[in-house]
Amino acid sequence: MKLRSRVLILYFCIALLVLVLIGVVLPSSLHKQNLDSVSETSIAQLRHIDFALSRFIAEAQYDVLELSLNDKVRAANDTGFTNFLNASEDTFRYSISDREQEIIDILQDYQTSHPYVSSVYMGRENGAFVRSYPRARPTAYDPRDRPWYLLAKEHPGTVAVTEPYQSVTTPDVNIGIVTPLTDRNGTMIGVIGADITLVNLTRYISTVGSVEGGEMILTDRNGTILAARDQSLLFSGIGDILKDKTGTFLSTDEGVLVLNDSYLMYSTSPALGWKIGTFVPFSTIEQRINESILRILLFVILALLLLSIITLLVLDFTVIRPIANLTGVSRKIAETGDLDQTIGTEGAGEIGTLARSFRAMVEKIRAEKTGRERALAELEAYRDHLEEIVAERTRELAVAKEAAESADRLKSAFLATMSHELRTPLNSIIGFSGILGQELAGPLNDEQKKQLGMVSESAEHLLALINDVLDISKIEAGQLTLASEPVDIAAVIDKVVRTMQPLADKKRLALERTVAPGSGTVRGDARRIEQVLLNLMSNAIKFTESGRVTIESTRNDDRITIRVMDTGIGIRNEDLDKLFRPFSQVDTGLTRQYEGTGLGLSICRRLVDLMGGSITVESAPGRGSTFTVTLPADRGAA
Repeated sequence: MKLRSRVLILYFCIALLVLVLIGVVLPSSLHKQNLDSVSETSIAQLRHIDFALSRFIAEAQYDVLELSLNDKVRAANDTGFTNFLNASEDTFRYSISDREQEIIDILQDYQTSHPYVSSVYMGRENGAFVRSYPRARPTAYDPRDRPWYLLAKEHPGTVAVTEPYQSVTTPDVNIGIVTPLTDRNGTMIGVIGADITLVNLTRYISTVGSVEGGEMILTDRNGTILAARDQSLLFSGIGDILKDKTGTFLSTDEGVLVLNDSYLMYSTSPALGWKIGTFVPFSTIEQRINESILRILLFVILALLLLSIITLLVLDFTVIRPIANLTGVSRKIAETGDLDQTIGTEGAGEIGTLARSFRAMVEKIRAEKTGRERALAELEAYRDHLEEIVAERTRELAVAKEAAESADRLKSAFLATMSHELRTPLNSIIGFSGILGQELAGPLNDEQKKQLGMVSESAEHLLALINDVLDISKIEAGQLTLASEPVDIAAVIDKVVRTMQPLADKKRLALERTVAPGSGTVRGDARRIEQVLLNLMSNAIKFTESGRVTIESTRNDDRITIRVMDTGIGIRNEDLDKLFRPFSQVDTGLTRQYEGTGLGLSICRRLVDLMGGSITVESAPGRGSTFTVTLPADRGAA
């Protein structure tokens, strides 16, 4: 199958997979998206309706407050006003004075100008009760005991809204807006208020429209239905509709509840505490989902078709054709072995890179082929003259070897001669310095003794340097002969400690010695072992300013281990490799603090190696150092 056909089949499978995924995943995601969108829109509209309702109640409160400020309404003289304290339906007759009639006219005008108000009334502290229109039944009635009167009395100076209540004179459920009446001295003389019936409130809700085509409902903070299109629901409990969702509805400010066939989207009025909601049928959400899916599928199909056409055209020019050309060239090279082929490299991106790499590979193979042919010719010529070349190289190596051996012999002879020639006058200097220091040739003053001591120390230091140079030269020349005899390691350690004790005492360092029982003897040169330990102990004391220096010996099978430990300055990890190199020191430069030639540890390692042992070091800056010497035990003394 050609590449173009494979690409077409791949695009068809991808398009089919995309459509299947859209059909499976999209409905659930769109359902939540549309539900969130509808709920956000609905709750926003409910807030607007709540704002209008709150404004409506606020305007009614303002109008009642304005009514309470009327001079005739707040007149303190209420003698002769109608009261129903002992009224009887059979015997009661209205007897309205002119002053009371003026107040009734004011109340009637207010009710006429406010179509949502069902009744306007006034109660007085003497029990009088004046209404905009006569009561339907003149039964006994004391306004001072009514909830609206008590509410206003408990909130002087404000306009209060009562909880919904059943009217005594009518079958309606009212919401009262009341405020206290005070005379000019500020003394409360009564309460004036206006009722808005639930019927009128429902009509008001109807005028502001519906949300998402659903029916609206209004309840108080306790779930009592205050307004609904279904008049039979008024003043019933919302629990009859919401069932087990009632608690959620009453305890949350806003949200969405899933009912049997609809969603209830609701919001709580911040000012009134009432809850206003709308029922949105499931069909509304499903309709939106179907419309969204159809639009998305249409766009996806068009996008896939357009993408497929554009992609196939681009792939044909940028991928398929260049790959086909490279395939043809590679097939021709494989069949004929002819590397002189024209390879186009004008493409861009990975295909262009592939073409250029293929061309470079062919050119490299061609160059390697030419190189192999040239190398083969040179190899044949070299083979013919190989014996002559080997003989020439052998003669050159022999001459170089003789020159090196001669130079090494000259170096050894020079070092031995110079060491002997230098040690002779140095020994004389040391000897004569000692005689002068003992004042055998005459008394010396303090300054002369000091200078003479410096001469003696410098001579001894130079003699030690010459001895070290002589030792290292003998070791390198293979002329150093070591004894192989049993050596009592405890005796050697004792001697070294006695020798180093004055130096340790001078620096006030504790010098400790530990020799494990059964350490026994080692096989080696006693003088050289003592030289190694003296060097290690001398370094430990030199680089330790306070604390202690310890030397200990233990035996493990056929090896004896000697450790020299100090509490000195320590050595950095990167400097450990420098320790055993000739003329190499950790502290270098013109301002170095500690003197030395850098030969001592190098000689120690070579001496220990010659005796079949080893020497290692462990150290850390500020924590001291531990040098470990391991020597073979004397098997005959084991």
